[in-house]
Amino acid sequence: MPRDNKTSLIQKVAKQAFSTFKDCTSASSGDDSVVTDKLNQLVSIVTSVRAKDLKITPPKNKPSSGAAAPQSPPVTYMHICETEVFSMGVFLLKAGTSIPLHDHPGMNGMLKVSHFQSVL
Repeated sequence: MPRDNKTSLIQKVAKQAFSTFKDCTSASSGDDSVVTDKLNQLVSIVTSVRAKDLKITPPKNKPSSGAAAPQSPPVTYMHICETEVFSMGVFLLKAGTSIPLHDHPGMNGMLKVSHFQSVL
């Protein structure tokens, strides 16, 4: 998907998410093919998102010095936006941490891994 300079990619994700989910009141309402098409468009846009689009840079391995570095939390949440039909945010996880499998009843979710660093 070509990117234009007038609308940020994250704004495009938000606009498409709103369009995709605004009329989804139940699984049996309306034309499923329209919802599927909108969802496919959303997946396509989300697939193109990179860490740099969120102005996130992967941590650089710092050489060890004698001083103890300040500890950052293992998981940080960065809120992007929220509307009456969706919310969007980013979880930043330190290498080796995880978020337990859990449920959000009545909600749909999308997950995009934008940077992976092996702990091995």
